[in-house]
Amino acid sequence: MVPFGIFRKKKQEVATKPAQKTLLEELCGGNDELYRALSRTILLNPQLTVKEGIDSYTGRAQEYEKTGDRARARVAYQVAGELAIYEGKLAQTQKFFKKAAEVDPNFENGKVFEYLSKKENAERALAVAQEFYTKTGKRKETVESSSA
Repeated sequence: MVPFGIFRKKKQEVATKPAQKTLLEELCGGNDELYRALSRTILLNPQLTVKEGIDSYTGRAQEYEKTGDRARARVAYQVAGELAIYEGKLAQTQKFFKKAAEVDPNFENGKVFEYLSKKENAERALAVAQEFYTKTGKRKETVESSSA
């Protein structure tokens, strides 16, 4: 009788490779909170959002607030905050993420908004985001010349 072992393939040892980090992970330098915040707020295709501008989104957010549509108001404030990050505007970043957290306090990612509403966190996020946009080529020259 032939042993069944000769027909089986040998188990190949799986070489464990370290997981390759994304650009955003590298830029965050191991700061998990910063990475979590930016991974949920960085604009991957900013040109689609920039066209309308921050004022358009804040106006919408205020209208949604008046009508009691908290979820849409939160989304509009979030997009305004994301644009503020893209444009490197510290005060607006803090303001819009604070409003997003206040408008819809039960939102599951509300801690991200609270994190970005604090000055020192927002400053770090802006610096990393600007470097991310520069390295990915998604930053317009007009944005580079503007300041916070």
